[in-house]
Amino acid sequence: MKPIIKFYLFAFLLVSDFTLFAQGPNNDDGLGGNVEGDGDVTPTTAPINSKIFLLVITAVFFAFYTYNKKTKRA
Repeated sequence: MKPIIKFYLFAFLLVSDFTLFAQGPNNDDGLGGNVEGDGDVTPTTAPINSKIFLLVITAVFFAFYTYNKKTKRA
């Protein structure tokens, strides 16, 4: 595989866990809402601030990679 495809695949797998653990609002059928199931009917949100540093690191590496790629062509 080309290195860029490997990088995109790695970035997709790294960032995909944000959406995997996100929760929707509580429905009438009992699905969604609180994961713990303690009877709380208020919808919970999935915080992303715990993994935002991984997103920043990935963005820095991607910017560095594209900058190096452009300077080698010129």
